[in-house]
Parts: sequence; C-alpha cells; structure tokens
Amino acid sequence: MLSTVIGSIVGIVVAVPLTIVPTNRFLRPATERAFYSLTLIPIALFYIAFCFYYDDRSALQAEIIGVILFSALALWAYFTATWILIVAYLAHALWDLLHEVSLAAIGVDIGGTRVPAGYAAFCLVYDVIIAFYIAIRSRAWASDRTSAT
Repeated sequence: MLSTVIGSIVGIVVAVPLTIVPTNRFLRPATERAFYSLTLIPIALFYIAFCFYYDDRSALQAEIIGVILFSALALWAYFTATWILIVAYLAHALWDLLHEVSLAAIGVDIGGTRVPAGYAAFCLVYDVIIAFYIAIRSRAWASDRTSAT
C-alpha cells in the first residue's frame, strides 16, 4: 500500500514539474506534440525491460504486443489526430493498472510481469496526468499545426 502511495506521488512530481512545465515552457506546440507522441514508445518499452531485469520471460510476448500497440497508437496520433494520443495514454494507464492489480480470477491476465513496487501506480498516475494535459494543450497544438502550413 505504501509503495502505491509513494509511486503515485512520484508520478505527480515527474509528470508536472519535471515533464509538463519544461515542455510547455521550452518547446513550440508542434514540437511538444511530437515529444508526447514519441515518448509513449519508450514508456511502453519499460515493461519489456522488467521482463529481462527480473529474468522472467513468461509475459514477454504480451509485453511485446503492448509495445507494438502503443507504438502504433503513438505514431498514428502523431500523424493524424491528438485525441488518439489522449486515448493512447489513457489505454496505457489501464495497462499499468492491469500490472498493479491481479485480475486472473476473472480471466484477465497479461502474464504477470514483475515490476518494482509502486512502479505501476507511478506510471498510471503519470499517464493520466499527461492525457489530461494533452487534452488541455490540443487546441494550441492544432493552431500551431495550421499556422505552420
């Protein structure tokens, strides 16, 4: 329980002052949109890294499918519509929740990837905050995109 609380607090700190504030301040809207689109790819890769770190390949296939799915969503969002990126981050938050909560009793299981204590809570909170931020910034990103053409 404590690790979930700490992970959530760290997720807030990493999302707001360490990600949102600098990208908003130092990146143009179009570059900021690209940053959030492309950042989703390495975020998804962390679960594959955990499979190797903990030397447990039992969930590797599910995690590879997850990386392919989230990478496709990120690239699709980058080239088409920002709302897809919002959906992708919220879907990744759900993916994080599946890592935190065992749902095997009802037949939903991604293979049991081991993650550090509190990591899934951290990532879930981070993803939800970023999704809301993207929703707020989408208008600025759209106007920057149309003014560039």
